[in-house]
Amino acid sequence: MNWEVLTTAPDELIAESWCGLIRSVGIDCKLQPGDSIGFLGVSVFPVRLMVRASDVEIARSVLDSYVAPDEQPPDSELSDDQPPI
Repeated sequence: MNWEVLTTAPDELIAESWCGLIRSVGIDCKLQPGDSIGFLGVSVFPVRLMVRASDVEIARSVLDSYVAPDEQPPDSELSDDQPPI
């Protein structure tokens, strides 16, 4: 099972919301925090959404359907060849 970065959310709350949308259609989704993790609560740092490689296109269309364009990260953050944080 190969996991890929779907996108990067600006913080953990938004990442959890987006992951919940993806899970609601039956796609496994997990979060991968950046270098800094909030020790006293929810992280305010960017968090990656990870999905199985075979589900990337479907998961992307789910986000596109439910998330307003001004809530999505710039296209540069959606690239598949993005280096790890």
